[in-house]
This record gives sequence, C-alpha cells and structure tokens, in this order.
Amino acid sequence: MISRIIALLISLVSAFNLSFSQIFSKTELKSELAKGCYESPYVVRALEDITVNGISVEEYSVIAPDGELYSNAAQTLCNEIYKACGKRIDTAEKAEKAFIISETLNDDSFSLKAENGNVYITGSKNTGISRGISAFADEVLLNSQGAYDFKDGYEFNKTFADYVTYEDFGAVGDGKADDFEAIVKTHEYANANGLSVLANETATYYIGGANKTACIMTDTDWSTARFMIDDTAVENRSAWVFNVAPSQAAISITDKVAPLKMDAQNIGTPLESKSLVVLTDSNVKRYIRKGANQNSGSNQTDVILVDENGTIAPETPLIWDFNAITSATAYPVDTETLNIKGGEFTTIANNAASEYNYYARGIQVRRSNTIIDGLYHDIKNEGKTGSPYSAFVSLSCCADVTVKNCTFTGHKKYFTTGSAGTSVAMGTYDIGAATAVNAKFINCNQTNDITDIDYWGISGTNYCKNLVYDGCALSRFDAHQGVLNATVKNSVLGHHGIKLIGSGTALIENTTVLSDCFVALRSDYGSTWNGELIIRNCKFYPTGISSHIIDAENSEDHDFGYTCYLPQRVEVDGFYVHRIGNNYLFTKVNPKHKSDSYNAAYPVVPPQEITVKNFSNLLFGKLEVSKNESIFKVDITEI
Repeated sequence: MISRIIALLISLVSAFNLSFSQIFSKTELKSELAKGCYESPYVVRALEDITVNGISVEEYSVIAPDGELYSNAAQTLCNEIYKACGKRIDTAEKAEKAFIISETLNDDSFSLKAENGNVYITGSKNTGISRGISAFADEVLLNSQGAYDFKDGYEFNKTFADYVTYEDFGAVGDGKADDFEAIVKTHEYANANGLSVLANETATYYIGGANKTACIMTDTDWSTARFMIDDTAVENRSAWVFNVAPSQAAISITDKVAPLKMDAQNIGTPLESKSLVVLTDSNVKRYIRKGANQNSGSNQTDVILVDENGTIAPETPLIWDFNAITSATAYPVDTETLNIKGGEFTTIANNAASEYNYYARGIQVRRSNTIIDGLYHDIKNEGKTGSPYSAFVSLSCCADVTVKNCTFTGHKKYFTTGSAGTSVAMGTYDIGAATAVNAKFINCNQTNDITDIDYWGISGTNYCKNLVYDGCALSRFDAHQGVLNATVKNSVLGHHGIKLIGSGTALIENTTVLSDCFVALRSDYGSTWNGELIIRNCKFYPTGISSHIIDAENSEDHDFGYTCYLPQRVEVDGFYVHRIGNNYLFTKVNPKHKSDSYNAAYPVVPPQEITVKNFSNLLFGKLEVSKNESIFKVDITEI
C-alpha cells in the first residue's frame, strides 16, 4: 500500500510539472513511438527480413553517386526495405556489402541484379530510379512472406511505356515557373489517350493560385517529385488542385426510386452498372448540432452500394427510413484499380482571415477503386491568421479507396466566432471523407507531434460506412455526422483521440490512445452509438487526471434528429491504462439525471451489456461502470 501511495504522489507531481510529451517520453512509449514524426509501433510488415545470399540487409549499405536523382533513389530504397521488413539500412561511400545504384543509358528501363554478394540497381534520368525501386517493392517484396533472399543471379527488369510527362507539355520543374497549366494539359492528354503520367523524379513543380483543376483518370506516378502549392493568392479557394475522376458521370435516379425502409434489400429499380447511391430526404433533419457550432441540422442522407439489379450490398444497409426521397444519385463504380504513387507536396498556407472560408486546394478522390500510395504532404508559412482547409486528400462519393503509406500534416489551430456567438477553434483537416464506403487508411502518419494541441485533429468524416484505420499514427480518428462500422487497429491516436458518432460495430484493436479519454462519443451530436463497441488489446495514456475511458455527454433536453444511444453492447478484452486512482468506463453523461424520476425530454438509451476481462494497471480500486447509477442500470460482467 505504501508503495502505491508513493507511486500516486510521483504521478501527481509529474502531471503538474511536466508537459504531456515530457511525461510520455519517460514511459514505455519512448521505445514505441518515434520522436517528431510518430509511427505506429504496431505496423504489420510483409516480411521478417530481406537477405542477400542469406545475409541480412542490416549488414548492407547503399552506395550511390552524387546528385539528386541518386540520393532520391538511395532514400527510396532505404524506405522500401524498411516498409517491407522493418530493417533500417544507411548510405555509405564504400562498403563490402552493398546495394549499388547507377544510371543506365536506356531511357525507359530499370534493372535490379544480384551478383557476387551485392545488388546492382540501374535506372534512367527519363523514367527515374526511385520509380523502379518502388515497382520492385510493390511487385516482389510486398507480395512475399517470411524472409526474402536475393541470390546471386537474380534479376528484376522493368520497362516503362505508354506514358507522358509534365515536361512534354511545357513544365519547367524548377520550383519557380508556374507549371499548373502544363500539369492540367498533361492529364487532359493522358486521359484522352489512355496513358500513364510520370513526374520527373528531381523536379519541383510550382502550382500557383489559378482557378484550375487537373483531372486524373489514368495511373499517375509522382515518385520523388516535389510540388509547391502556393495558396497565398488563390482565385478560387473551392477549386481542387487535382480531381481523381470516375470514368462515368453520375446519374440522377430520383424519379426512379420510391420511398425505402431501413430493412429494404433493393432500391426497386435496376442500374446501368454497380453504383454507389446517395439518397437524400430534405424533409427530415438529422445531426442537429448543439454547442458553440450549433446548427439546424442536415438533410437526411445515406450512402449505399447497389448492383445492376438494384440490390443493396449487405455491408452497406440503409440506416434510416426514407418516407420520401428528394434526391437520389448513382455514381458508377469503376471496376479497374487506378494507382497514384508518391509525390512530395508542400502547401504554402493561405494566411487569410480566420473565418469559416474553407480552402480545398488538394486532391479530391471521386473515383471508386483508387489507391493512393506513398504521398507526403507538409505545410509551410502558417502565420497569425488563416482560413481552414477541407482536407489535402478528400474522398467523396466513392467506394473501395485505399490511402496507404502516406504522411500528412496537422494544420495550425485558428479561432473565430461560432454560430452561438462564442469563440471557437475552426476545424481544419488534412484527411477527409464524405459519402464514402469501404475507405481504408493504412500505415499513415503525420509530420507533427500527434500530442501537440496547437494543431487541429488531422481527420474529419461524414456519412461514411466501413471506415478503417490500420497501422496509423495520427492525432485523431473522427466521425462527425455519422459512420456505420468503424475499425481502428494497430494504431496510435494522439490528443484528439477517437471520436465517434454513428452505429454498427466500432472495433478498436491493438491500439494506443494518448488523449483525455480513450473514446469520445461526440457530445455536439448527442454522444450516440447505436451498436456495439469492442476494445481489444489496447493501451490508454490519459492526458492529465482522467477518470473515465468512454466520454459521453447528453443533457437529454435537445433534439438531435434521432434517438441517442450509448453503445448497447460493450466488450473490453485486454486493456492497459496508465493512470492514478479509480477508473470509470463511462462519464456521468447527464449529471442532472440523478434518479429514476428524472423527466428527460429526449432520453438517452443506456447500454444493455458490458463485459470486461484482462483489465490491468489500476493503482487501487476497480473498474466501475459510471458514477451515474441512475442512467447505468447494467453491471460489468468480469470474465
């Protein structure tokens, strides 16, 4: 008991005298999280090791000539080896065991050969060397298991064909001349002729503020090319720099769809092809927001996948009854995968007045079956004022999109006056998704400290279904106006943590959260989750002195446009909490609700079942459901 009291006092002293990041630098997280650019320690690698004639790459170095083309290639090789097996190798001027990079005179070829215990890599200035290394990693390393061995005599060759470059249409790539028009024309030509687009690996493309958008409809490989997006003088802040567009236009089917109930399995009309269908009933308002950003709600909206026969995919069921359908739009689903790779983007921030004037100026994805792989986005020139951003990568009206191995940057937090007349921090994002289904973010991280509260939570989503974070280290997972089914696994979430509103199954597995609560059910939307919450093998490091795991607040006097549910079934199996004192699973929700006689105008529906096992590291006491026994009538079943 004495030792626990001493530990409690030490924790209290630490909490009041050190910043949050300093506290955690002294915990086991120091070995789990990289300093500065956080990476999830739970990333699942394709390989255990990469070897050359049985010798681990850890004993190898990378040798490359001077020059940006070669230094880029050397860094790409190091990154791809680390991504595949978690082993880090460095560059050197000389080494007995080496990956040796050089240039070939053939403008379109790439070669990788294993000879005499070394690996020789050649490429060209025209199509690059990094591009070939990434292709080898994608086609060979990431499709292998166990330990991949380069044996003497092994050879990988690739020829790049059927492509155009930005330089073909006049791009200079010196970081000074405005290349936006050339970029737009390149993609127009590529789209019309079914050609890929390849960026020059050593170029820096400057993109000014003209009211233009480059439409991407073919595979695009930016590799190690750099893009400077200047937002200081923008003609149209709502214009995206790039639009990843579908091959077929959206189709209005409003006059073909009759009212639908939640249990409907068919929309009652055939479609020309498998489509993502967005339904709206403007007669009904949902998500009637409360608080500093209060509003009168949004039109009832739902998004479903529908096949040619009109059958609704079981994984995207309707979540509302539609007694009327005022709008129904079908977005045909492309069946072939479009790949967008690489690219190092820097946004020169707008410095506009701190008002709710959202900037797009990034990449909008409206095409289903798209993969964005290896993109890097940074932000410069954030000053005393700034307008918010919708997102740098934004998914909308699409299905089956994967964003992987990407690095994003949280935006500086700016304040303005909200709709309730009080000062509010404006939401500003680098990742966004709306009316998107089966969207996955895999092995993504961010440049700034995920625990730094001066930066807004990095992501925001609306009307999504089956949203997944896997292997991510980001400051936030957030569902604003609802998500059906959310999965967060093998990840680390920072100061904004996991914020949920919606229904279905929320699965949080093998994940660490560094926030004031482990899960926050957003109070501005009624803290509702109509379904089950499953937490498995997770860790929670509360900021400050926190006494609860699930944050939920609902004064039960506001109509949010729906009945508010707390998770009906909660399962906790394997949970470590680093804290002081007792723990409560839930907050009080409504402190005024003190007895069964309390008359709630819009009562919240409490949980029906809670099971807990393998809960560890309380200094004293035990886990309780909540301090509010009037709302929570269910006990914890310990297994």
